Amino acid sequence: MIVVCIGFGYLGKYLLKNLSSQGIKSFGITSKISKNTYVNDNLQIQSRSSIKQTINLSTNLIITAPPNEHGCPVFRKFKTKIIKSNIKSIAYISSTGIYGDFSGEWVNERSKPKEKIKYNKRLLAEHQWVNFCRKKKISYDVIRIAGIYGPDRVNSFQDNKNLIIRKENQFFSRIHIQDAARIISKILLQNRRNEFWNLSDDVPSSREDFLMEVVKLKKIKNYKFINYDQAKKKISKKANSFWSKSKKVSNYKIKEKLDIVFAFPNYRRGLKSLIKYL
Repeated sequence: MIVVCIGFGYLGKYLLKNLSSQGIKSFGITSKISKNTYVNDNLQIQSRSSIKQTINLSTNLIITAPPNEHGCPVFRKFKTKIIKSNIKSIAYISSTGIYGDFSGEWVNERSKPKEKIKYNKRLLAEHQWVNFCRKKKISYDVIRIAGIYGPDRVNSFQDNKNLIIRKENQFFSRIHIQDAARIISKILLQNRRNEFWNLSDDVPSSREDFLMEVVKLKKIKNYKFINYDQAKKKISKKANSFWSKSKKVSNYKIKEKLDIVFAFPNYRRGLKSLIKYL
């Protein structure tokens, strides 16, 4: 197995370090370097100019690059190259955000997204890769990830006012970066085929509960609550989009099919391990 990850960002770094530590030859492709970088005997970071060459060397492709209005840019630019390569399996890293708003109810891999494909960039990208793989007889995994948190990415209080937004029946799902990397590695190493996976921990929660855990761990004394109806007038359009969707993401499938035991099964344990980053 030789793996190439296009879109070598936060998740890609943890994922390929996990794979390379298990003896898997791995390449990370990023636009943030101008020349190739050696990490260890099994992991090299390469610039975007190396994509075509690296695809030719690889058997497994992971796409973490974000979509645009046309779907997945990797699909549009490199699908012909992939057909001519030795790529046997493609893992597209998507988001549980594709489900849309379920008013706080549970969703699983069989739940139908609320939004139409043409309005959902990531859902469009999913369909591009699934249709392509089915047509070309390449195995695929679509991996829908909840909000990732971890070292240097805790996303607790975003200003000095320590404001906590309150909204009734609002639930978000999360997963620790180390658990996300381990689970995706297991999917690849077990050679899973043609599956959809939700990656989230055991405990969906409100943003308020998450921040109150930060308050407890940091022993913050000065903080304020604000109702969402008041806050929405002051926050960005992107943030309002985040707050307009509420759902609980089930991880039943990954626990049943992959026999996963989470290192951080809930945000309380995860935040406790990240106290120096809060």
